[in-house]
Amino acid sequence: MRKISLKEAISTRLAGKQVKREHLIIAALVMALIATVYFAWMYLQRTSPVEVIKSAVLPVKQPKWVTTIYGEGNVYLRQPRKVYVHNSQIYVSDTANHRVVVFDYNGRYLRKFGDTGDQKTRLMYPYGVAVVGDEILVADAGLMKVAVFDHNGNFKRYFAEDVLIKPVDVVFHRNRLYFTDVGRQQVVAVDLDGKEVLVIGKYGRSEPGEFYYPNGLAVTADGRIIVADMNNSRVQVFDTEGKFIEMWTGDLEKHEGYFAAPSGVAVDKAGNAYVADPLCQRVSILNRKGELYNAAQQVGPPEERDSLSLPTGVWIDDKQRLYVADYGNSRIAIYDLK
Repeated sequence: MRKISLKEAISTRLAGKQVKREHLIIAALVMALIATVYFAWMYLQRTSPVEVIKSAVLPVKQPKWVTTIYGEGNVYLRQPRKVYVHNSQIYVSDTANHRVVVFDYNGRYLRKFGDTGDQKTRLMYPYGVAVVGDEILVADAGLMKVAVFDHNGNFKRYFAEDVLIKPVDVVFHRNRLYFTDVGRQQVVAVDLDGKEVLVIGKYGRSEPGEFYYPNGLAVTADGRIIVADMNNSRVQVFDTEGKFIEMWTGDLEKHEGYFAAPSGVAVDKAGNAYVADPLCQRVSILNRKGELYNAAQQVGPPEERDSLSLPTGVWIDDKQRLYVADYGNSRIAIYDLK
């Protein structure tokens, strides 16, 4: 065996250190590139990486997860968009399955409707649901209509066809039905006969009162109308008569926006707003001033490290339970707000 000289040994060691140094430099450059792409994407979405990180480590008490509904038997959810609760029954717009599925308060399957019958009376892409009296109204963005069913799920008729173009969400409040309409790019209120009584906003990309694909909405006890202005990455608030009050975005000058694509809104008894944002992978919780102070992300026990994926719809019932339509995971996550 040839004896290695001191000079050769030193050269070999230096060569090894050079290779390691080059590997470290390459790794650092790759990490820098990934970080640059990530922050650039967040900037384009007008969403702050700081806020996203804060939402995962907020020091205040977060909503307590209670249970998760996937479905049961032969009926399982697939990409649900909205969730609505009435008389302790949970209505889910099971959008990819072209139907509405109803569960009891404990998450047990009760019935489904909208996916049977002739083509004229079947749902296509159901979104918002509301129960008014003995009827169930379903805003179907695929049909571009509002379909009306009885409590057994039998189709009855279409509603406000002469007024609405492409309804997405619906809220019933004080004998009015409020719809977000992405065909009109407005919020439209109608009476129980389907007659238009109020129109809010117009198409636009920047000014107050302008909408670019308005999606979810909620009406507070005192009549404020809160709208998720999805493609404008903001939430807008109006009074009972549709007059603009304020908008919630975060501090855009510091690139610390709260939202990327808000798609669902609910309010609790205290007037706090819960905003489902699929691109931020969370439900942001804001006080009455529009200040972000909490978020719901965790699903299941903490040790499972499961979280929301593309949450699109939210609802809060009279027992202060928060329901989240988790589109990406095809399920409904339920939290206790008490």
